[in-house]
Amino acid sequence: MPGAMALALVLAAGPLLAAPALAAEEERAPPGLLAAVEGHPPAPALSLGVLDGAPLTLAADAPPTIVHFFATWCAPCRTELPALADFARRSGVRVLLVDVAEPADRIRRFFAEGTAGAAPGPVLLDQNRAAARGWGVSLLPASFVVISGRLVLAYEGEVDWADPRTRAATTAAAAPPQKTQPKEAQGEQTR
Repeated sequence: MPGAMALALVLAAGPLLAAPALAAEEERAPPGLLAAVEGHPPAPALSLGVLDGAPLTLAADAPPTIVHFFATWCAPCRTELPALADFARRSGVRVLLVDVAEPADRIRRFFAEGTAGAAPGPVLLDQNRAAARGWGVSLLPASFVVISGRLVLAYEGEVDWADPRTRAATTAAAAPPQKTQPKEAQGEQTR
């Protein structure tokens, strides 16, 4: 029976124990690329308190936004944040950082240390993991590109923000759809 009790405790603590193990495992994986989200579903709700600021809600009519879930203990998160900040600065895409289940003092210290660079956007506090669950986050870091209230690109794990394909995918997703003219109208314009 003691073995069953220990197994029950391990299973109950699984999400707490698995997160650092998954992050360490992901640390060895090379950074990946954002992928298109099939069907471009509406983005889940996101309304959280902001570290040292007023609560923030991601509006459906917000400009193109990267919603980036991270934690200070996550090694890939630490290495990815400076590249994400550089990407945001070069591309002009807004970034919302969502810290998952950490005290505000730890997050302040993390950014004050400077090892991960300055925060590329407001830091939202998902203290009870409700937002991470609502967005289907199973691994940190996790990034989502939201355009006109819809999920268009996503990736769980470290994104290669310096790869030109990342910028191209984000730029293409944010571009307004091209209007096509009927063939008759096209023919009239070329005459």
